[in-house]
Amino acid sequence: MMSAILQNVYSRAVIMTALIFVALNAFLSLNFSLQAEATKYPFKLMITLEKTVFKLGEPVYVTCILTNISEENVTLYHSSDIPLDFSIRDENFNHVFRYRSYVGGIAAHYPFAPIEPNDNKTGMGIWRQIYDGTVIPNTELRFRQVLPDTYYVAGIFVSATYGTIFATPVIRITILGG
Repeated sequence: MMSAILQNVYSRAVIMTALIFVALNAFLSLNFSLQAEATKYPFKLMITLEKTVFKLGEPVYVTCILTNISEENVTLYHSSDIPLDFSIRDENFNHVFRYRSYVGGIAAHYPFAPIEPNDNKTGMGIWRQIYDGTVIPNTELRFRQVLPDTYYVAGIFVSATYGTIFATPVIRITILGG
């Protein structure tokens, strides 16, 4: 009798855990792999990471790949059309870091060379596990190091030329203490 009760409780716990995970994934678009992608015609944006567990202070390399999925060339003309951008959020999904804010004005020549069908622009950005200046403005803490915790990385593409903005699902990463 006792084993039947425990088995019933265990079954319910497994089912509830699965339902909670499915619900969270539906609402938060969590991604536990090393890559995430999103598509908004005529583009596909993919981000990739080398791993998802990092030591405190270890650089996090994020590769952004913007692919032309149309059948015609696309050309990025505007300064906001930079294909390399990503954000970091903490476990509560509060903003921690935005690559584009951190690097500031990126020297680029406009227009970019056209991206042919099925071709891409690829770039790599680095998060050095710091908060950017938009999180804690005008303080000595504005570029302080983050704490060991869970963080979420999402690729972002904004294009004034094509009037589009979209982001990849997030990739969950863990920063371990010393």
